[in-house]
Amino acid sequence: MKSFLLLGFYSLALFLVSYFLLDVEGMFVNAIAKQSQLEIPENVLLDALEDMRYWNKFSVLFTFLILVIKCWIIALVLYAGLFFANLHQGIKLIRLFKVAVLAESILVIAGLVKVILVSAGDFSYEEFSVFYPLSVLSLFQLSDLNPLFIYPLQLVNLFELGYCFLLVFFFHQEVKFDLGESTKVALGSYSFALVFWLVLILFLTLNFT
Repeated sequence: MKSFLLLGFYSLALFLVSYFLLDVEGMFVNAIAKQSQLEIPENVLLDALEDMRYWNKFSVLFTFLILVIKCWIIALVLYAGLFFANLHQGIKLIRLFKVAVLAESILVIAGLVKVILVSAGDFSYEEFSVFYPLSVLSLFQLSDLNPLFIYPLQLVNLFELGYCFLLVFFFHQEVKFDLGESTKVALGSYSFALVFWLVLILFLTLNFT
């Protein structure tokens, strides 16, 4: 129960900071206005903005559901790592879910930092959608990059490194294995899942760009 409450706190924090600091509607309108080759009727634009406002009301719920699903997937990945190492005996999935929820805190902080930096800077809607703080992507001009490389460069960031560290730390604390075994199981299973996810994203990007 505490894990779900913590995820609810994460979702609420992200929503409130975004609500008070970000003008996503303004960035969206400016992005549409710059597309001079597109002749969008005013009623269509107003309908799109109205839909955006409507679905924004449920953004806390959507964020909460996404975080719950992600943490359960990470828990399953960790359990799979334990299973293949033949160390899963006596380890319940809910304990690994708790590990994933606690480790997720640093990625929530990354989201809050992103909102604060975007609100203080001059970002277009496209730049906002791909920006990730302390990532390798920040070293490149977006216009010079092939879309295929955007997500991998986003993924290489200090917050992701911190996430791996916290995942190992909380996993070690929860399952009481020695640090070497915990690192091997947690990082091994997470790295395998991350590579699979990256390949999937690259495949989808290649086919839909």
